Order: sequence, then C-alpha cells, then structure tokens
Amino acid sequence: MKLVQYLGSSAIIFMIGFIVIYGVLEKKNVFEIFMKGVVEGQKLVISLFPTWLGLFVAVGMLKASGIIEFLVEKIDGIVKNFFVYKEILPLIFLRPISGSTATVMGTEIMKNYGVDSNIGLLASCIMGSTETTIYVVALYASKLRNKNFKPVLIIGLIADFLCIIFSVLALNLGLM
Repeated sequence: MKLVQYLGSSAIIFMIGFIVIYGVLEKKNVFEIFMKGVVEGQKLVISLFPTWLGLFVAVGMLKASGIIEFLVEKIDGIVKNFFVYKEILPLIFLRPISGSTATVMGTEIMKNYGVDSNIGLLASCIMGSTETTIYVVALYASKLRNKNFKPVLIIGLIADFLCIIFSVLALNLGLM
C-alpha cells in the first residue's frame, strides 16, 4: 500500500518535471506560460464565484431546513418496494447538486454500514455512475451566459435517474 502511495505522489512530481523539461526543450518561456494560466484561472474563479456561492447556500438551506428529511419520509414508502434503502435517499437527492456533500454522505454510509454491505455497494455505484448535473449545468450556463440550458439539465437528470435505476437493478440481480 505504501508503494502505491509513493508512486502516486511521485507521479505528480514527474509530470511537473516532464512539462517543464518539455517546455524548455521547445524553447518556450515556461514561467510566463504558467503565470498566464494562473491569471486566466483567477479570472475564471472570480467569474464563477457567485454561482458557487449560490449553490453552496442552496445546499446548506436544503440540509438545514429539513426538506431532505421530509422528502425521504414521503418517498420511502414508494421506493421501498423497489429495493432502495431509506439511507440512500439523501445521497440520491443531493448528488446532482453537490459532489462534496454527496461524498460526505457516501462516506458516512460506508462507515456506518460497511463497504461490502448492500447499502455501501449501492452508494458506491450511485456515486460512481451519477454526475453533479445541476452543479455542472449551473457553472456552464453562468460561464457561457447561456439561457437555454433546460434541455441539457433534463437530459442530465434523466441520465442520473437511469444510473440510479441500473445501480439498484445491478445490486438486486447480484451483479455487484
């Protein structure tokens, strides 16, 4: 395990070294190119900050207001018939909005139920197959100033829904 960690850490150093050496061999001003990238990245972060802030506030409000728990209680009776665990529902609701919140929830699920439990396997499969659709669409729409993002949002949410359905099917068919 330590060998894998060492190789992973070393890979970053070797990649940075390779890029610098390649740039020098191509007779490019590597530092100037790097600084241009930093400035462009800073402009991007500043332009996207209002969208990020709005999404973080929205996720915080959803969690603090109890809406997620309310939805879980209302939907639990329906999804129980389809072998979806009640503990997975908050993850399903928040995954399209916030990847970091979903990661924390997935980690808690695995810590409480184990990684090899049905709930842990289902959480892993959902985390790996779905996307933070609302988050990604909000960032792209704000950056591109695109007002016609509804088709992309609908297609993305349908894809997330299908990934959840197929994750549940794979678990119930014994494929994971």
